[in-house]
Amino acid sequence: MPILLFELLAALAGTYYLRNNENTEKNYKYLVYFLWFTFFNEVIGSYAPIAYFTKYKYFRFVENTVFYNNVWLYNIYILISISFFVIFFRRYLSSIKLKKNILVILLLYLLISVLNFIFTDIFFTSYSVLAITFGTILLLFTIILFYFDLLKTDKVFNIKYYLPFYISIGALVFYLCVAPLFTFSKYFNTLNELYVNLRTNIILLASIIMYTTFIIGFLVCSRKDIKEEVLN
Repeated sequence: MPILLFELLAALAGTYYLRNNENTEKNYKYLVYFLWFTFFNEVIGSYAPIAYFTKYKYFRFVENTVFYNNVWLYNIYILISISFFVIFFRRYLSSIKLKKNILVILLLYLLISVLNFIFTDIFFTSYSVLAITFGTILLLFTIILFYFDLLKTDKVFNIKYYLPFYISIGALVFYLCVAPLFTFSKYFNTLNELYVNLRTNIILLASIIMYTTFIIGFLVCSRKDIKEEVLN
């Protein structure tokens, strides 16, 4: 799967960055850990298409159960991934008040999303429109605040070597492209081939752009830090 390959490459690029920059900030380390988590989550989630396309020759135990598809796994991942990126960019905000407000909003978002899973049947049947839509809005708001703060610092003059900038571009492209698709996820079925192809291609393209941006960021910033170590 192309997406799985790019997830692996991004995780490897991040690991390469950490190996060459032992004193890097913890936020970057958490980012790499998250990328590895994403890769393994994708590997685990592959059980559903493998079972389906082999007519349940493999993973037969999920046939005729609520786990026959992997929607439940990605509903959990949506909450984890959005929460991670919101917290990631929240760390770079200078205003303590804004940090607190974003944290409160994030906790409310998680609470409402979990309640939505509990009191509806959406957890096992389709992607949560509420989780992806409001999560994307919260992430967009946090990244915009991050950009405003970035404009006030000297980092903006050397932004080519600022890793969070690459991460923000990749995350924005992905979630702004994918969020509208989840709104119409109820149409994702074998009877609607046009929507299936459109959704698949957009998610693939958005994922490639995001992980390629991450990879470029890790490699460019790694080379910069290596040069600084040599000069010092």
